[in-house]
Amino acid sequence: MLTNDNLRIAVLGAGRMGGEILRAIAADARLEVAGVWMRSNNLESVLESGDVAVDFTLPAATPQIIDAVVRLHKPLVCGVSGLGDDIMARMRAASSSVPIFHDRNMSFGIAVLTELVRRAGAALGPEFVAGIHETHHVHKVDAPSGTALKLGEALAEVRGKDFSSVYRFAEGGSARRTSSDQILFSAVRKGENPGEHTVTFRSEAETLELTHKVVNRRVFALGALEAARWLLRQGPGFYGMSDLLERGGEANPDRP
Repeated sequence: MLTNDNLRIAVLGAGRMGGEILRAIAADARLEVAGVWMRSNNLESVLESGDVAVDFTLPAATPQIIDAVVRLHKPLVCGVSGLGDDIMARMRAASSSVPIFHDRNMSFGIAVLTELVRRAGAALGPEFVAGIHETHHVHKVDAPSGTALKLGEALAEVRGKDFSSVYRFAEGGSARRTSSDQILFSAVRKGENPGEHTVTFRSEAETLELTHKVVNRRVFALGALEAARWLLRQGPGFYGMSDLLERGGEANPDRP
């Protein structure tokens, strides 16, 4: 674990995840809350008070946040999912001048699961068809989840496929596979489940299932704060959980 002392976190967003971030900061003597932005106060004053910003707002706020961190030269950890291609391109462009860390899931377990999916997808032949199932709480609007899409994109990439051509999803799980290389997605919304994801590889002879379950949202807060400590030691660049996992917290100020 990293050991930056008295790291001041600018918390952007005061919803469910914002609350988890605040509680996690309060439990860590190495961290301080620099300020909380709730879109009713001044974003730049909150950012100026912090060493690094952690953002769990909504996609509508992301362009404003990107512009502000570039103006103030503040590192940004963004856990917002559901960002369109235009905003992602804008974020990547901004990362040429400030360090930006973005991931749709801040769990170390999901980072490992993504790597396992890549390895399984590369090792198992075309006789294995793939499916991804996810379950989340009833308050989650998007489906499939950003994490499910991330897993599917990793699988499509390692199999040399364009994700949009192999993606299959329909509300209620009614999608049907029309070719063996397609990835079937299914989603369930029930109770207060913070998140479960299962990737299944199935042939006529055997089945392999890779599953990750979240006990509570604190895991995402801890991952984001670990990313914040790590990001403060990086140069400008666009980073994600795979970088944090693979590089073990080592700084790389020369990364383009």
